[in-house]
Amino acid sequence: MKYDYQVTKIQARLQLVSFFSGAATMILEMTGSRMAAPFFGTSLIVWTALIGIIMTSLCIGNWLGGSWADKRPEGKILGRILLFAALIVAITAFLSNYILTKVQGLNLNLYMASVFSSLLIFSPASILLGMVSPFVARLAMRNVDSSGAVVGRLSALNSAGSILGTFLGGFVLISLFPSSVIMMLVASCLALLSVLVYTGAWRKIISVIIFMVLCEGAFAVNQYGIPSTPVGVQIETAYTHISVVESVDTRNNRRVRVLVTDPDYAQSLMYTDNPSELVSGYTKFYELAFHYKPDTKKILMLGGGGYSVPKYLLENHKGVSIDVVELDPGVTETARKYFYLKDNDNLRIFHEDARTFLNRALNKGTEKYDAIFMDTFNSATVIPFQMTTVETAARLREYLKPDGVLIVNVIASLYGAKSGVFHGIYKAFSSSFVTMMIFPVSAPDPKYAYALQNIILVAMGDTASTVSPGINAKFSTLLAHQWLEPFVPNPNVPAFTDEFAPVERYALVQ
Repeated sequence: MKYDYQVTKIQARLQLVSFFSGAATMILEMTGSRMAAPFFGTSLIVWTALIGIIMTSLCIGNWLGGSWADKRPEGKILGRILLFAALIVAITAFLSNYILTKVQGLNLNLYMASVFSSLLIFSPASILLGMVSPFVARLAMRNVDSSGAVVGRLSALNSAGSILGTFLGGFVLISLFPSSVIMMLVASCLALLSVLVYTGAWRKIISVIIFMVLCEGAFAVNQYGIPSTPVGVQIETAYTHISVVESVDTRNNRRVRVLVTDPDYAQSLMYTDNPSELVSGYTKFYELAFHYKPDTKKILMLGGGGYSVPKYLLENHKGVSIDVVELDPGVTETARKYFYLKDNDNLRIFHEDARTFLNRALNKGTEKYDAIFMDTFNSATVIPFQMTTVETAARLREYLKPDGVLIVNVIASLYGAKSGVFHGIYKAFSSSFVTMMIFPVSAPDPKYAYALQNIILVAMGDTASTVSPGINAKFSTLLAHQWLEPFVPNPNVPAFTDEFAPVERYALVQ
């Protein structure tokens, strides 16, 4: 009877190890995307590289762990694997920023940089975690007759732990702690798991000591940060990593505060001495709405960022009301804290995906707007494909008044290798809008047509609205940027649809 009790206790401990190692693996994967975001963004390419490398590493770990478990099926070996994994994860928390900075400096393309950085940072820990499952299964095996039930139960528990890790990481931990702190907490839990499989008292004591040291390390990192932290204020939100930095605009020697969610682009800029003044050149083109529809009063803006455009409009166009759809509440909170966004009776904010907002509101009854501004593309590579399609264009058309104006900011080139995204969007939106006008922000000069830049697309449901009574001086500079040459979309680029919108394929072409 005593033997049965001991066996049951060992089985229970091994089941806990299987469950929590699965959770640790998924938390590591979720956190990994946040660690890479300040350096390579959060595009599909980054996610694909991260998931692919971690899954490959787990496969290698499964293979090695199974072979090693057959040779030395001992609890102390599994304990060492868990303890070594804990130390590797803790080291990763401290060195990740340094490694990512070095990889970024190699000037590799996004594919290579994402794969290489994932290999360096997440492969060692993932291989060790992959070794856990076959080792646990081998130690839990008592006879062949029950082997199927044992393996099935452990696999189910490991999968259940992965589910817990996914929701715990995505819904809770990332919104509460910096990435490095989460990594340290994962390391602490792995050290504690090793206690469950060690039999010798002194080994258990060492594991507990390491667990306590790692917990203290997590507390210290949370309080004081870690070496090589990117410059500026670092903010983790439920959806992304935000950096808030300041620099000097050399054109006028004024300080500029910058919101960054993609390492290669600034998502929002603000003069610290005049928060409502527009800094980015492309944002000034939203003024064209008041040229093509002078009586514009009700505006829908998809994408909030630092709320530079809403602040400007509320300050300079009295009587205008603005609805802003911003996916991330953390971005709005950052705008309130660092970019002087204030409550205003004429400003409503909706925190949800822009396409979801369009679909939901349509089902409740369409609210018509004089103008819609779309600024949902974080960069030339981070593009929410669902906002580029024929179906999105149709919904946007439903939201506009008959003489309303749609203004879309796209980062691409007009022609050449980097033009595919713009051509796909142009074709998609042409399906719902009769009038399509192009405003390259750099200049409407053919020599800039192949350059990557902000391209403003102005679309209207009819042609009557293109004539405005008189041209205000402030519009003349903007209107001078209109592309007046014939524009023929590339026949090899399809109109993007919900079914097929290969934005990454065109955005990441070299």
